[in-house]
Amino acid sequence: MESNNRARLSSFLNNRRALIIISVLLAVITWLAISINESPEVERTVKGVRVQVDESLPSQLGYQAFGADNLTVDVTVRGKRYEVGDNVLSANDIRVVAVTSYVDAPGQYTLQLRATAKDPNANYTIISKSRDFAEVYFDTPKVKDIALEPVVNRSSRLLESNEYMTADPVLSRKKLTLYGPTTEIDKIEHAYAVVSTDGHLRKPETQQASIRFADKGGNTVRRYIQNRTGPVTLTIPVYRKTRMPVSVDFSNVPSAYTDELPGFKISPASIDVGVDPTKLRDMDSISLGTIDFSRLTTGTNTFTFSSSDITDGIPLKKEQTYTVTVNVEDMTTREVTLDLSRTRFQNVPAGYQVSRPNTSITLTLVGPAEDLQKIKASDLSAVADLKNVNLTEGENDIPLRILVNSDTCWSYGTHTAAVTAKKSVN
Repeated sequence: MESNNRARLSSFLNNRRALIIISVLLAVITWLAISINESPEVERTVKGVRVQVDESLPSQLGYQAFGADNLTVDVTVRGKRYEVGDNVLSANDIRVVAVTSYVDAPGQYTLQLRATAKDPNANYTIISKSRDFAEVYFDTPKVKDIALEPVVNRSSRLLESNEYMTADPVLSRKKLTLYGPTTEIDKIEHAYAVVSTDGHLRKPETQQASIRFADKGGNTVRRYIQNRTGPVTLTIPVYRKTRMPVSVDFSNVPSAYTDELPGFKISPASIDVGVDPTKLRDMDSISLGTIDFSRLTTGTNTFTFSSSDITDGIPLKKEQTYTVTVNVEDMTTREVTLDLSRTRFQNVPAGYQVSRPNTSITLTLVGPAEDLQKIKASDLSAVADLKNVNLTEGENDIPLRILVNSDTCWSYGTHTAAVTAKKSVN
């Protein structure tokens, strides 16, 4: 047995390739040991170490740190290269704390910064920091809503020519929710949404506004104020002055009259108006408003509209009135009774139950005589839409929409019903 072991050892020692491999491994191990033990110390600067503000004591007084969210410092360390190398040590391995032991009232404080290694067993030394102090503001936090005021700065005349007109700037938001230190928040009296334009406008211009806060004297307030509402855009409206025909729209039109409305006349027949130039090309008239078919009965129907009610432009004469006459010819009327116990309800507010009215109403139907006679009770129904109704417990007077199952006939007039509402029992 012993002779066999000697033979194997002799064979291994005579194997040149094996001896080379062993020699290389021993050399590497020796080199690593020497490198670790004899490696020179180096200095390295770790950049962007975030500053943590110790708020444990200020928070007991209700104070919060402002202006410290993005504070960082560069920290210089000394240690073995393998301890402080770029691929070994990062900003996350170092803690920099702003000491707040002297914070006892609202205001700006110069806080000392202390840097330590997060690992208590770290084998490197912190030599220095890019700065030893930081300015931090302490105060009780406050939230405040404030109205937003538009401001347009221009370097020349706003409009291209007298053919154009403008109106008040339009903000995407009417107010802001601000957050910050109470002392600074309480100074703010105005919030301005500011844009600048080169002027000579021929169409509306929309920009993202810069926000400025000012105190009662107009001085800018900016320290540590956060806008929690989001970005704001401001539109400078521009209208092209023109004269256009006027028209009216009709709603709840029976299908037989969709393509051929009753004859109507408007006086005066046109309006001087300012229109968005980007929409003018696709417009052939200005709508004064809408006439519901339930307002039409046999003969001549007269309606009055005001130029101030138009939505497609800006009237140059604000209080001009228009008379619309609608002729409903070759029609007759018929009175029928509608049982309201089958009334359908829409948009009932959550938490409420409503009972159908146990009554009936008299309807005046309008249409061709022959078609009116064909209408049965089952062709009539009422709908009570509660979407815009301020519903309360007890009796509520609710407007009704009358539906007539006919292509040529409709119900004339407005109707309401007394509906009893009560809160649901969970």
